[in-house]
Amino acid sequence: MKKLSLLVVALIALSTSKILAQTALRAEVVGHQFHITVPDYMIRTIGINDAASVQFKNDAKDVYSFVIEDSKADLLLVDMKFSSAKEFYDNFIKDFVKDMKGIVQTTPKEFTKEGVKYVQTELSYYDKEVKGKIYYNITIAETKDYFYKILSYTSEANKATLREDLTNLATTIRD
Repeated sequence: MKKLSLLVVALIALSTSKILAQTALRAEVVGHQFHITVPDYMIRTIGINDAASVQFKNDAKDVYSFVIEDSKADLLLVDMKFSSAKEFYDNFIKDFVKDMKGIVQTTPKEFTKEGVKYVQTELSYYDKEVKGKIYYNITIAETKDYFYKILSYTSEANKATLREDLTNLATTIRD
């Protein structure tokens, strides 16, 4: 009899909780999955960039990479609409380089690979804290719903050795 009483009380409690709920609820999809191919010598890490979705490093080779994703829908919420990967790149790069001294930068290359639109440039600058030149491979990738900033950096001395790996890493983004 006690079990039956507890069952009735539980059923009443559950049924009234639905009656008391006055606001309709909906499911939201949170997070975004994408794929990137990374050289075997790099490991996943944290602490390189707080805005990054994923980060990789190899301390022995002195090389670091990270990806920042920007949803086109979220950008629209803050009145930022970009008509191309190049326009997104132009908006990003001006703030990225504003405090850098002695910049040497290549002309950005635009290309499409496997349906993804890219803008890619390389730059070097002198960093006072490091007391040396830093080399960056900067790539913007545009998919149907996202822009990705793929930034990889190392010392200028490692540029020739790592350039091809960093260029390849940056052009493997897939939703």
